[in-house]
Amino acid sequence: MIMGIDPGRNKVGLAILINEDEVIYKDIIKTSNLSDVLANLIKEYQISKYIVGDGTYSDKIYNILDILVDRKKIIFIDEENTTYLAEEKYRNENPPFGLKWLNKVVKFKPKKAVDDYVAVILVEKYFKGHSQKN
Repeated sequence: MIMGIDPGRNKVGLAILINEDEVIYKDIIKTSNLSDVLANLIKEYQISKYIVGDGTYSDKIYNILDILVDRKKIIFIDEENTTYLAEEKYRNENPPFGLKWLNKVVKFKPKKAVDDYVAVILVEKYFKGHSQKN
């Protein structure tokens, strides 16, 4: 299992994936609660890698993870375009008014934060980059 972490000053997106297509956990939490939440998730799931977005607050996330897990398991991923891709993924999974075809015509802005979806995108980017190196 691989955890994706979208760091932020006030909130953090978290996701745990078994593989590129199977999300088993996804949430947005307050950054101030991150240490406790991570400690609980680490106990609950057998996580082999922690994929962290390299943007705002990533150094703080690294410091927390470094205390909880082996630093060799922490990998930083470029966050470029992740919010856009996360919004698109959210719209595909939650089409406005239940009309998927409308989403192709009009790009509605999600009414909720998509940091959890960004965490999923980060792991997907890791899988794509990892499979290309093999």
